Amino acid sequence: MMRRPKVLWISGLLLLVATACWLLMHFSKRPDSKPATITPAPVVTNPQPQPAVAPQQVDTGLENEAASDVQRITRVLRDYRTIAGDNPIGSNAEIVQALSGDNIKQAKILPPDMPLNGNGELVDRWGTPYFFHQLSRTSMEIRSAGSDRRMWTSDDVFTR
Repeated sequence: MMRRPKVLWISGLLLLVATACWLLMHFSKRPDSKPATITPAPVVTNPQPQPAVAPQQVDTGLENEAASDVQRITRVLRDYRTIAGDNPIGSNAEIVQALSGDNIKQAKILPPDMPLNGNGELVDRWGTPYFFHQLSRTSMEIRSAGSDRRMWTSDDVFTR
């Protein structure tokens, strides 16, 4: 005959194992889970051919002139750095203001023939404002949208 403490100990252990099994089974079930269903891919009959898109004609003469324009702005910024010590900072219009004399030395660096729009921004030969990205105190990326007038496309003209 087993002693009473041994029986209690074994009973407690069995109760603990049974509770653990119940908890595992209870919490491993997910009430919101649904059986996986496989949806077949739709069948396409007679797909319509895409219309041919003519490649955009790029006037390399204008692209070369745009690159010259960007280089000219780079030289203007170089001259500004020589006088002020750093690149002007801010938006296109704020950079134009700094180049037009709103700077610590009140130096007017911007040539009067540089094209500006109604917002006081430097614009490329297609009328799109240049994008200025200051890389450091002495390095500035200048980007023209190019002939398609959209930034970040393959015809952009830029320099650093």
